[in-house]
Amino acid sequence: MYLSCTTCALRGTGRDEIEETFRLAPAVGFRHWGLGGPFTMFPGLMQWLDVAKVKRRMAEVGLETLTEVWSPPIPTDSSEKAALGAEQVAMACTIAAQLGCRRLVQTGGLRQDGGIRQTVDGLRRLFELIDDLNVQICLEPHMESQILYIEDYEAIFAELDVPQLGITVDTGHFHAANVDTEALIRRFQGRIYNVHIKDHIGTQSVVIGRGEINLASILGVLRDVGYDGPLAVEMEVEDTENLPQYIGPAYDHMAGLLENL
Repeated sequence: MYLSCTTCALRGTGRDEIEETFRLAPAVGFRHWGLGGPFTMFPGLMQWLDVAKVKRRMAEVGLETLTEVWSPPIPTDSSEKAALGAEQVAMACTIAAQLGCRRLVQTGGLRQDGGIRQTVDGLRRLFELIDDLNVQICLEPHMESQILYIEDYEAIFAELDVPQLGITVDTGHFHAANVDTEALIRRFQGRIYNVHIKDHIGTQSVVIGRGEINLASILGVLRDVGYDGPLAVEMEVEDTENLPQYIGPAYDHMAGLLENL
């Protein structure tokens, strides 16, 4: 396992979060990063990302690999909208491949009756569109989204037996939703393709190492099931203006936990 810094960890500082990640993450020790932000989350914007510039800036600041790219959610209103959403996710997959990244983080659309069916239909269409790409779709839980609970993942995997399809474990969202993160990791150990590290007090994200989530225990379970991928640091704290001073302690805390393993 190794540490990665998502742009989410430096969002809300009043500056571009991608440039903030390039400026601050390598300085505290990160050698890997994850790409989120408006370009990835809102449909239609990803096409304007300057891939060549991003790759050039990565090399300039000493970031070795891009561990993940986020994508817009697949809508759950109808199968037709889900299919259109799949096209946007496929665009994100293409750009991820251009950036040399294998992991595409896909968050569920709005949770509603019948939403799991639209999610499955959208994912099925997505795999038709990206058949030639070496990209893993890593389903991330979000509060109030269609992808959140163990039964949601069970329903999706029952319908789609696709090796490219797996899970982004998000310690914060699972904690906020009272999902047993360690049980989920054990239940789907062959499907854990990515991990987001957050710390929380209740539903509120806090500086990593200052919350109530037992991150050391979660890392132990990940080790036990053979996970050897990235641990992507995220912080969605209330005082976002202070994120530049929080990123160093977050790195140090996680590096210490990994060393203790």
